[in-house]
Amino acid sequence: MSRLLPAVLHPPLLSAAELRAAELDGELFAVGAGWEPADLPPSPRSRAASLRPELPSRGIVADRTAAWVWGWTARRVGIAICIDSRARISSTRRQGLRAREVVIDGDELRHPGGVAVTSPERTIVDLARHDEGDDVITLIAAGMRHHGLTVQRIGMIADRRPSSAGRRRANDRIERAAALLGSAVADAVDVVDGVDAAHGVEHAVEMRRVAHLEDEAADGEAIA
Repeated sequence: MSRLLPAVLHPPLLSAAELRAAELDGELFAVGAGWEPADLPPSPRSRAASLRPELPSRGIVADRTAAWVWGWTARRVGIAICIDSRARISSTRRQGLRAREVVIDGDELRHPGGVAVTSPERTIVDLARHDEGDDVITLIAAGMRHHGLTVQRIGMIADRRPSSAGRRRANDRIERAAALLGSAVADAVDVVDGVDAAHGVEHAVEMRRVAHLEDEAADGEAIA
């Protein structure tokens, strides 16, 4: 009986040379640190699974890497991880992993592809608290749009830990992202139905600004 291959392939299941050759032939495409069959669209499951070889035991995918898993930004170099403060791991090892120690509840985690990833809501809260990128407001807005998240829903996660560092900055950033998103939606509503009264012709004006929030957050890169 033939053995089924996993959705995301890594060495040593096939050699790196074989995987790259299959990519050149159009049979596979690279996703994170792995390769996926070309006839399967990228998904949170496949992106998360591609990270498994890089993820240490008890590590949780977080921050911009989590945003990449959920599909609303391009992946940056390296992998951002955090560690549950209840996990039994030495401070020396945690520092070696460059992982933040966090307080996190079970409902703030998801497991696409069997990999622990911060939920979209928790990812946005973490980015709003800690990320120093110039595009962080656009990035948060892209995540809110992608998942249909409101300020109130995100606030339910942020308010669980009122004494957390960066909470005021996080609230401000989330409000600014919501305002950016609301402005884009309002602009789209204003222009989407233009009517030429003289000729009775309705012009469907395609408003792309809202959709492009995700593209802007990706810094012009295509999502793997």
